[in-house]
Amino acid sequence: MSQQTILDGGFRKAMPHFAAWFERVTALPAFVAVCGHIKVAAKAVKPQIKAEEKKVEVKKAVAAAPKAAAPQPGDDDYVEKKAKSALELLPPTTFDLFNFKTFMVNVKDKKGEGIDTLKAQLDKEGFSIWFLHYEMYTGEGKELYKTENMCKGFLQRFDDFRKWCLARHLVLGTEDKQEIMGVWLWRGVGIPQEAHDHPQFEYMKVRQMDIFNNAEDDKLIRQFWGAEYNDVILDMPVLSINWHK
Repeated sequence: MSQQTILDGGFRKAMPHFAAWFERVTALPAFVAVCGHIKVAAKAVKPQIKAEEKKVEVKKAVAAAPKAAAPQPGDDDYVEKKAKSALELLPPTTFDLFNFKTFMVNVKDKKGEGIDTLKAQLDKEGFSIWFLHYEMYTGEGKELYKTENMCKGFLQRFDDFRKWCLARHLVLGTEDKQEIMGVWLWRGVGIPQEAHDHPQFEYMKVRQMDIFNNAEDDKLIRQFWGAEYNDVILDMPVLSINWHK
């Protein structure tokens, strides 16, 4: 969308009527339910060179440059080229996230055996657990299908983060008043860059959980990761259950 990439603050200031109209439209509940909250550009994104032009320039540069040895494992350049995420550069971990995901999703007693196994296996220096609560805007959380769309849309925008996390998001509440909350396990002990890059993450209230020393946090992860549709959590009935794995 041009508002997110090209039409920066200077443009909007010069066209106040257009800017006001855009803000009204993107604040409508029906718009937010489908597209989420739109974050406008502070500065315009610079246009990229066309692929054909880049290809010609690369060929010229390759032809003119002396041949160099390809980077090898252990070289700094090799690490920079291979790493797609800062999380890949973290020290090795003893916790097998992939196998635990398979176990957790399939174990029958998620509230008991599931979380007990997590606590027995988790590498506390390499992973952390977080509670996320979406801040509802005026008019949101009134229709369940729209709230579910917002919840699922938030998770879909984290598709590239699946290899680093396991999460369960719930929609809690009543037919005319809902809340979106989730408990996340992810690689690293802070908030990763992938979360900061997510366009809706800033609308989440986020806090780190301590399931080992805080009884309320231990209870909360058992409730969320073991939730069923007849449960009541935080005094609210469970309306929707969504894994992100």
